[in-house]
Amino acid sequence: MILDGSAGTVLQLGVEGPNELRLLDRQGKPIASKLPHELVSNGTLEPTELKMTLGGEMTYFADSPRIVLCATGRNHPIAMEADFLEAQEIYRQRAKPPGSPLYVTFEGTIVQRPKMEGEGTETAVVIRRFINAWPGQTCERARADASLVNTLWRIVRLGDTPVAAADGQREPQLILAKEGQGTRYRATVGCNQLVGNAKVTGPSLTFKPGAATQIGCVPPFDALEKTLSETLARTRRYAVTGGTLELLDEGGRSLALLEAVHV
Repeated sequence: MILDGSAGTVLQLGVEGPNELRLLDRQGKPIASKLPHELVSNGTLEPTELKMTLGGEMTYFADSPRIVLCATGRNHPIAMEADFLEAQEIYRQRAKPPGSPLYVTFEGTIVQRPKMEGEGTETAVVIRRFINAWPGQTCERARADASLVNTLWRIVRLGDTPVAAADGQREPQLILAKEGQGTRYRATVGCNQLVGNAKVTGPSLTFKPGAATQIGCVPPFDALEKTLSETLARTRRYAVTGGTLELLDEGGRSLALLEAVHV
């Protein structure tokens, strides 16, 4: 059994029996250790509502919001609770034509809710925190997560402020690259280039500033560059969903949103 986790982490488990799993090493072989590496079930199952970063193609037609999750390909109703109203409003603004699929990313849970029609329950998706809509993106393109390192990431948003390229300026971007035993980064909002070292450990990510060019930036690039520098300093975690990257602070609050540039 192979479990794909956040930030590209993978666990391999061997099925030892109907109620027992054993942790394996990265090559899928048993771990030689006196430490306990077994997971033993008591034979019962208690469903847990796990909050995950997800991507999917949302549709909204005849007051029936639904989403096809890219990770599973399954079509679920969207529960009209939590952050649904924001997702609904963004869908109405950006879905062209109305009723067509719109790729969205969000933090959500997969739960059991009463059926809209008939008795019993059905599997539904709750949008706990809406992240963004990506017109033109599809599950087919987003099914595989982009690599954090060696991917050109276009900066889409810093905090709540949209970021876009301006005529004659560099495209706002971030790129991390392996150099020797470490990782280096380069980032810009279109004026100066910020460079330094980055440390990636599982889902954890930190940036250590280094040298920077000293071009005088005109508004609004001066304020955006300051925000970018503060964002990198506050980043402690990251989440890659398909071709999108979100930088998060220590408490899991969103600092920036970026999109992979496929060339």
